[in-house]
Amino acid sequence: MTKAKYGSLLTLLILACTEENNRTGPEKIVRFEKINYYSFPQDGTSQAIKSRLTYYFENGKPYRWIELDASHKIMTDYIYEYDQNWIQVGAKYKEPRENLYATEKVRFTNDSTKVTEWIDSTGVVFYTMVDDLNEHGKTYRATFKGDKIQGYDSTSYTEQGYPERIFFTNTKGEMFHDRHFKYDSIDLNQEWIIRRKIMKDTITEIQIRQVLYDSSFVSEDNVFYPEVLSTAEFSENSINFTESNTMVFQTRTSGWENQSAFITSYENGLFTEPRPVKLLDSIYNGAISPDGNRIIFSVKENGSEIIKITSRTQEGWSEPINLTEKSSISGGYFYWYSEKEIYFYIPDNNGDIVKGRLENDTLKITDALDGLNTVHATEFSPYIDKNGRFILFTRYFEGDESQQGFFISYKMDNSIEENWSEPKKLNMLPYGWSGNVLRETNQFIYSNGDDIIAVPLGDLRLNTTTIVDYK
Repeated sequence: MTKAKYGSLLTLLILACTEENNRTGPEKIVRFEKINYYSFPQDGTSQAIKSRLTYYFENGKPYRWIELDASHKIMTDYIYEYDQNWIQVGAKYKEPRENLYATEKVRFTNDSTKVTEWIDSTGVVFYTMVDDLNEHGKTYRATFKGDKIQGYDSTSYTEQGYPERIFFTNTKGEMFHDRHFKYDSIDLNQEWIIRRKIMKDTITEIQIRQVLYDSSFVSEDNVFYPEVLSTAEFSENSINFTESNTMVFQTRTSGWENQSAFITSYENGLFTEPRPVKLLDSIYNGAISPDGNRIIFSVKENGSEIIKITSRTQEGWSEPINLTEKSSISGGYFYWYSEKEIYFYIPDNNGDIVKGRLENDTLKITDALDGLNTVHATEFSPYIDKNGRFILFTRYFEGDESQQGFFISYKMDNSIEENWSEPKKLNMLPYGWSGNVLRETNQFIYSNGDDIIAVPLGDLRLNTTTIVDYK
């Protein structure tokens, strides 16, 4: 972006924000933000030199921030820790080339003093920062101390409470890294959107901030929970949720046929830190049951997709039962419609979706779903509306783009039989699989093979006039 182009954009933004800021509205809590940092001056093809993501709990307290470099590799991952009164008591953090999180402890000696101590692996404090806080709880002076005091950071703020100037002073009184911030765009909720970083009277950075006040947790390119559920380091393949949407199961990989399983819990308004299911560290795909107590999954063995199931125990997960061995059915890409009814893929006819029943550790196919399947294309990865009103699935036929993507079929009546309409392609969606509807946020969630993507459910333009309501 040239200086002239930036100046024109800036003028428009200032005019727009001047008008907007005359309006008032209900106060909203920030739930997610992403700041992209751009060098200045820049041309139209410039990419962000770094970015920073921050997730917030539903009460507005920060949960986690992640800083990424220009290649989207994580530079710092910082997770806050609170006591039962939501007072910060510490954090864990990880920096480049570190496999394990390090620890810091936080305490408040009074209402205006915050002490942060960095702890080594033996539990000894090796570095301390003392923050002097203003009446709004923001740091106006920070003292850095190792074996001795090394210097001070000083911060002043705008009337809205944004940092206006920050500089470091050593114990000799010498000033370093003096920077100012000018705010060019502020939204209706008084959150800044664009600011300039200025050093020695020269603009050095343009910082652009995306702010979300809902719990959709998507980046500007529709990536769902970036660097939490979707990562730049790995490819995310399958994702699904328990019936209460309080747990999410997913697989991620750096090698397609050997994927690792993770479960993430929903706590205080967001999905937190994915935990590996160590038993399932080399699977093909899988799905968690509606109550969260079982996982059905597929593994590749000698070219076949073997179906297995494991159950939750006090120690973790039970030794898997081989359903293929017991039922002579292979396949994968599962969707639990209930604790006993499962829709899934089988390799017949280049790949079909079927309905099955799981009882007494035996899987049986109860409906071949002939009206949804084709002879030559691959149908897989079904999702069934919880009220049985429609089915979404992925179809792939080599060489025919009209038969590649998400398809939808509506139930024709309220009979018990599976009577589905002719499948129609959802042309507004790119190719993907593992589709799910997240009801609380009205989002359609799916994998594009690299990331988990989320789009508003309304974008699918479902034909609700033909849907029978079974509530």
